[in-house]
Amino acid sequence: MGDDVDAPHAYSVRVLPDATFDDVFEHLARKGYLAYVAGKNHSWEAIVDGKPLAFFAGNNMKLESTKILTGKVSEFVRNGTLTVRFRYNSATT
Repeated sequence: MGDDVDAPHAYSVRVLPDATFDDVFEHLARKGYLAYVAGKNHSWEAIVDGKPLAFFAGNNMKLESTKILTGKVSEFVRNGTLTVRFRYNSATT
């Protein structure tokens, strides 16, 4: 359970107007934002506006390549804020 009792975990960062999702997710990976999880075959999804836009397989903090990663985050900014939620998908046992 770790730090789940404190969820959700907010993290704020300022980005340049021309930043891409790849820039944002690389920053989060460097900061170790997503928790390391023991085991295999789990994943994380990055959700923006209710849509899964990016996928992290297991503890690999490098995203599975998608076209959206090169898109500018400014397209998804609402009231000056980009909100990204992460959904954890546990491994099947």
